[in-house]
Amino acid sequence: MPGHSLLSAVSATVLDAARAIGLPADAIREEAGIDAAWLADPDGRIPLECEIRLWQVLSRWPCGLEIGARLGAAGMGVVGYALQHGATVGEALAFLERYRRLVHPELIAEVELEGGEAVFAHPVPPPFLVLREPVLTWAAAAVAMMRALTGASTRPARVALPLAAPSDPTSVERWFECPVRWAAPRIEVAFDAALLERTLPRADPLLFGYLARRADALLAQLPEEARWAERTRREIGAHLPDGEPAMSSVARRLGVSERTLHRRLREEGTRFAALVDEARRARAQVLLGDPRMSASEVAFLLGYSEPAPFFRACRRWFGAPPQALRRRERDLVASGDADPRLPAAIPARDGPPGE
Repeated sequence: MPGHSLLSAVSATVLDAARAIGLPADAIREEAGIDAAWLADPDGRIPLECEIRLWQVLSRWPCGLEIGARLGAAGMGVVGYALQHGATVGEALAFLERYRRLVHPELIAEVELEGGEAVFAHPVPPPFLVLREPVLTWAAAAVAMMRALTGASTRPARVALPLAAPSDPTSVERWFECPVRWAAPRIEVAFDAALLERTLPRADPLLFGYLARRADALLAQLPEEARWAERTRREIGAHLPDGEPAMSSVARRLGVSERTLHRRLREEGTRFAALVDEARRARAQVLLGDPRMSASEVAFLLGYSEPAPFFRACRRWFGAPPQALRRRERDLVASGDADPRLPAAIPARDGPPGE
């Protein structure tokens, strides 16, 4: 996962929310390896690996919806404060898109216009693929953000979650107050696009300008993403569930022509096809460790239109097809000698999340 740090306000707000719902926030913070001093400055940075570990620890509790409801704009430091003072909801979300990298590019949803809907679209980064709670948190936080911006009890039109449906999904559906699609390729939280035109109740152009300049200063302090290979790999990974990655669409999202992207990747000693293969392999390592997911589902989430090419890729990557890998991993786990190329299987939990 590219980018090795994120805004400390994100982790601080998550821990504050955990404390508010009765979880042992200090013990969780210590186990995640987060120094309390890092959280004192909301504009500071903390290592990304600590945020990943934080969610691994938090996932022991069904807390995702409750934490997400307490995040929204507040969990993004100066970016979150600024977007609340823009002119309209659409301007605020455009500001968020511009400063995604300041928070962390893979932890902030993109907003896409589809027909009459504004959709918070969030491909789940590989380290979080087998954890339910961060997925629920990100979806709930999108709802909390829209409610904070509009100043109303705004409801989403629909929600899609890349999670297996629990035995009783009604608690999640009741929380979102809309239809929920399960086993989706990515998180999607859709709202009526007309909301983008709504004037923000806290609009303040002077304060917005001041906070935007502060965000610019913080963004300028971040290391430049010099390597095109890293940026391309991130875009590929984010959109794998949409199908076979096309170089033309990735180049467009990166703001260059396909020819320019090909040249820059060649200058860095790599090719687009090699980066697609790397992104798929990294995601396969995580998804194959989840016993709740079939090999065909894994293939779909890696952008394959059918399982056969995925099975061939597994033999090339790991020396065996998916079923054999999982059998071998179960045997190795039983013997205490797990295969380091695959993550340990995460047992399925009983009961719906968020209760």
